[in-house]
Amino acid sequence: MSPQYTNARVLISKIPENTAPNKSHFRTEIISITAPELKDNELFVKTLVISLDPWIRHTFPEGSTEAPVVGYAIALVLNSKNPKFPVGAVVYGPGEWAEYNHISDPVHLADVNRYDEAITSSGLALSLFNGILGVPAFTVWHSLKKVADLKEGETIYISSAAGTLGQIAGQLAKRKGLRVIGSAGSQEKIDYLINELGFDAAFNYKTQDKKQALLAAAGPKGLDIYYDLVGDDTVDIALEILNPKGRVISVGTLNAHHNNPVALIRNAEQILWKQLRFEGYTVFENYELFPAFWKEIVPLVKSGALKFKEYVAEARLEDGELDLRVVSESYVDLLAGKHAGKVSVHVADL
Repeated sequence: MSPQYTNARVLISKIPENTAPNKSHFRTEIISITAPELKDNELFVKTLVISLDPWIRHTFPEGSTEAPVVGYAIALVLNSKNPKFPVGAVVYGPGEWAEYNHISDPVHLADVNRYDEAITSSGLALSLFNGILGVPAFTVWHSLKKVADLKEGETIYISSAAGTLGQIAGQLAKRKGLRVIGSAGSQEKIDYLINELGFDAAFNYKTQDKKQALLAAAGPKGLDIYYDLVGDDTVDIALEILNPKGRVISVGTLNAHHNNPVALIRNAEQILWKQLRFEGYTVFENYELFPAFWKEIVPLVKSGALKFKEYVAEARLEDGELDLRVVSESYVDLLAGKHAGKVSVHVADL
């Protein structure tokens, strides 16, 4: 007889258009499940640390107003029919915000990566593999190498610079000899960017005119690269300001995760007249480069040369019971910009 599990999970309700998610749109439930009979390549895993990212997925069954939330997490393989991920392996991949997950969707299975060797050899905390040593940092590392074409002496502007990706992008660009400008939504974050991460300039996009602030920060040498993590109307400002042969790298759409539409480009003619390059980057087809990424970045993290902030919420109560309400609460706080850096939720120890 297959083992029985008590499984806590988070559900999301349908959110009206142009409404940012809030805590009332989520609820947790506890259900009883039977360990699944796995088919070829499938996995049954226990969640260890949930990665909270602005982008989440959910599909509402016909006639339903609620659906499980699908995000990413570090998990322990409890049962496997997949030779890449044996029982006992530690993996990172998509799954419901839940204590246990049956990963069966071929699309989800293609997005699973094995982390246990890197975790063991580094000796670093699991949560770091959701951020500074995980997909967010890998996204930055590879997009800067592949798309940005960084050149010493150039100037790069990074939106949402105090977030997980922005912090890393600024520091890696500085290491390549670029002048780095960032924007963030509070004075505390501005101070962190300049005083701790070494950004050359930063401004508060909530209280300052973005165009004037960016012009002032760029100075007479102008702007060469816009690293876009937001997907709002800032791209029009950047296109206007960018030097000839400048680049726009579209990596994130934080604005859309607030249920706002992604901004339409209104001055695309700048791309033609200034011979600009506008390119998007997604990480999914590049996972085979993770070993090279870890080889370069792990020593920088261990030495303190690459700084980072993270916030890890605890889902275990003092009596050991699991309370996944903290997942949705932390997600809403993430969208509201209450935390600098990577946000994770600890569910269980390895």
